[in-house]
Order: sequence, then C-alpha cells, then structure tokens
Amino acid sequence: MVNGIDKKALFRLKAEPYLKPISDLGVGFYNLDENTAKIEFQLYNAKGPLLISENNIDAYAYFESANGSVSDVIDLEVLDGLNGIVGITLDKEFLQASTDTKVKGQVYVGVSNVDNNPKNNEVAVFREFTIEVADALINKISSFTKIEYIRMFDQLKARILQRVEDIEQAIANGADYVAEMKTVKEQGIAQINQSVTEGKDYINNIVMQYNQDVYTIKSAAINEMNTSKNDAISTMNNKVEESVSNVENVSNDAVLHVDEKLNEFNQAITDNEFVKPEGLNDKLSSLTWQKYRLTQDDGKSTFYTSVDPVTLPPGQYQISYMKNNPFNNSGSAMYNVEILQGIDNTKQILAVVSYSGQVFMKNIHKGSDLGWKELSKNQTDTGWIPFNLINGGNTNVQFKNEIDNGFDCAYRITTNGSVTRKTIRLNGANLVNNQLIAQLPQNLFKNVHSFPIRTPIKSNYAGGYITGKPSGEVYFFVNGDVSAWTESHYIYGEYSWTD
Repeated sequence: MVNGIDKKALFRLKAEPYLKPISDLGVGFYNLDENTAKIEFQLYNAKGPLLISENNIDAYAYFESANGSVSDVIDLEVLDGLNGIVGITLDKEFLQASTDTKVKGQVYVGVSNVDNNPKNNEVAVFREFTIEVADALINKISSFTKIEYIRMFDQLKARILQRVEDIEQAIANGADYVAEMKTVKEQGIAQINQSVTEGKDYINNIVMQYNQDVYTIKSAAINEMNTSKNDAISTMNNKVEESVSNVENVSNDAVLHVDEKLNEFNQAITDNEFVKPEGLNDKLSSLTWQKYRLTQDDGKSTFYTSVDPVTLPPGQYQISYMKNNPFNNSGSAMYNVEILQGIDNTKQILAVVSYSGQVFMKNIHKGSDLGWKELSKNQTDTGWIPFNLINGGNTNVQFKNEIDNGFDCAYRITTNGSVTRKTIRLNGANLVNNQLIAQLPQNLFKNVHSFPIRTPIKSNYAGGYITGKPSGEVYFFVNGDVSAWTESHYIYGEYSWTD
C-alpha cells in the first residue's frame, strides 16, 4: 500500500531435504487487519538466494487454522527476484475465521513447464511454519455500551420524524401563498403592457430622428469622397509621368554601359588577353589552395570493404570487414578511420568503432607497425543497490535524523576500463556476535574480506568487524568481550575495495 501502514514480516525458507520441526515465525495479526497482513519469504538454498521471476516459477501458499478454517491456495507475488523474495497478503475473511487460533502454513514452488512435458515437472515443498491470529480489542465492547448507542439512535429517529411533520404542515400553508402570488402576477402584467406601449412610442421617435441624421451624414460623405478621388487621380498622373521619365534615363544609361563593356570584350579578344588551355595548369598551380582531396566531393568519407588501413593513403574512410582490426577478427563491424602520413615513412591511424564508440590508434614509425592501442575506457555504475539485514537484524536505524542524514544498507559496483571498484554500506542494530546479517549476490566478494566497523564506544570491547565471503554471506563479530555487547548496540560504516 502506498500509505505505508503495511504489517510486513520476513522469513527465510531454505530448499533442503530435511524434515524439521514446525517453525513459529513469532508473527501475529488481528482479525480486523485488511490488506495489511503481509508475509515475505526469502527462498534460498546452499548456494544463496534463488533467482526467480514470474516467468520461470509458480509460487503459492496454503494456510490452515487450528479451528479447522482454511484459506484458498494463494499465489505468491515475486517482490525481489535477484534476492529470492516473494510475498503474500492474508485476506480479511480468513483472519476473521481464524480468530484466537494458531495458523499453520506452507509454501510451494513449481518450475514453469512451458511444453507441458510431465518429465519436466518440478515442485519444491518448503517446511511448515505457524503464525497467530488475535481478536481485535474493539470487538470486546460491552453490551451496555451497545445499548446506549441504540437508545441514541432511537432519539435521533424521533427528532427526524418531528422535522418531517413540520415540513408537511408548511406545505399545506402554501395554498394561501399561491393565491397571493396570482394577484401580484395580474398587477405586474398590467404594468408591463403600459411600459411596452410607452417604449414603442419612444423607439419610433428615435428611428425617425436617426433616419434624418443618416441622410445628412451620407450627403456630406459623398461630397468628401468625390473631392478625394479627383485629388488622387491628379497625383497618380503626376507620378506616372515622373516614373516614365526616370525609366527612360536608366534605360539610356544601361544601353551605354553595355556598349562600353562589349567594346572592351572585343578589344580583349583582339589583344589575346584570355588564358589559353596550355597555360591553364600554370595558372592553377600558382594559386594557394588545398590540392589533396581527403573526402568525397559531397564531404562524406570514402567507403572500403575488406582492406587493411595501413595500405591506404591519407584521408577519411569508412571500412567494413577491416583487415588487421584492433580485435584481430573477421567481424563486419563498421570503423570510421582517419589516416595521417608524415615524412620518414611514418603514419598515424585513428579508428573508431561505429556501434560502440571505442577509439583505437595505430602508429607506423619508420616503417615499423607499433600495433593498436585503445584510447577509450568503458565505464559502468550500478548505483546504490539497497538490501535488508536478516535473521532479526534491524535495518537503517542509526543516524537517521535530518542533521546526520545517515546512509542505508546498500552496495555499489563501478567499472572503469579493467578496474572494478566495489563498496558496501552497513547500518543496523539488534545483532549478536557471529551472526549472519546479510545474504548478498555470490562473488560480490571474490575473496574473503574482513574490515572494522563503527560501534558504540565501550571499554569492554574494541568495536566490531565484518567478514564477507564469496558466497555472498556477511557476518558480524564483536572485537573483545562478547558479554559486554547488547542487542541494542548498533553498527555503522562503509568499506570499499578493488577487484
């Protein structure tokens, strides 16, 4: 639920072939809990948490009360597939039917059989466990209190009936009001008719006066428009005459200019001043411009396939199936290649893998191929991945006020090229010496790691330390007098290492 009032309990179930006594989870719910009674199970085996999803398993549970009440076969929801965590919400009807009893439950996990082949059926039954269902305190209200509520309801009912009678009496008196309203209506109609007659006379007078005013204004406007039209025609005639004169002057000047240029062209032909074909190369060679083409005419790189870039001249290329590529394979990857060539048989080749952006460089020094070197480095970062402490440990309890802003239990993996850096954060309490406090992914620790961690300052012991194993198991140990450690003490710290 988004409001955060869920009552969650986490229990670890191990897939093993041993019949063990029924486990009491120590979990209790009430018969008035509705959509909040939640149990989460972490499914694991000797190798760690089971990797599960709704696509590869079918998980469900069954519950039976000591009074004979039973639940439906309830599907389990996959909550955290990487850590093998599934969950269930007990329905309200079953909790009410199981009031004041112990309830026995069991979890079943089956592998999804896609082709329905009986040989591929796999079902694991986990060991039984018990929870308790108690009667909510509010159900124990006394009979006297219930009678008081009934009496209060009867009094309220009597008051409502009296109010209804008053309303009906008021409606009966409404007939007198209707007669009075008819008289007022007749008087109002007479006044309205008189107002309409007076209004018509007033409007007719206004219309006659308006018609006279419109005729006067129209005559004045027509006279003014005729005057403006005559003035505009006179002005346009003057402008036309002026424009014709200007066009004639410009035309005469243009004809004179063209004649002069034509005479100059004819004189140049006579004097033989134009460049002849045999002198064109000398003219072009004397110009200062780039005389080597690095790309195609449209600016695109030249495309090749199945070629060694060492054999190509300077330029920009796109090469598919590049021979002697940085990966030394025959793949069809596309490379964007730029080749620079210098004196003394030197060459520099820059190659970028089109789909990944990896950058490689090769130098040819005095005819010797020095091989490919990668200039780019791939970087990855998982971000902080949270986890919860197990076996009764309380998670994320220390330094959580606004001033301290303490961090939560989480781990993080960052990769920069060939270097991998890992970090783990721990924040918890309610722990004991030599306790398995977390189950993380296998090979998070490639080797066994032990590191100190902050605890309350005491004279009987010198803090504590954490041990992480390649199996993903994380243990807590007290460094000193174990008897001085109490479950209320906390651990808080961060540890980083490089693989």
